[in-house]
Amino acid sequence: MIWSIIGTAGVSVIIAIAGSPYQGQSKQVVMGSQAAFIVLFVFTLLIFAYVLRLIKRDKQGLVKN
Repeated sequence: MIWSIIGTAGVSVIIAIAGSPYQGQSKQVVMGSQAAFIVLFVFTLLIFAYVLRLIKRDKQGLVKN
């Protein structure tokens, strides 16, 4: 529950910061949404790489339960 609130707040901050104040409001939202998507995509790639690393370590017997 708390993670969804933190995630929503984080994305809304990215959307608010990424838009240029010299453009219209709809353009600000579009630019901010694109920036938020990129940030979330990068986080997804990092998590995926970490999971692959854990799988590799588990196959080598290095992960302890």
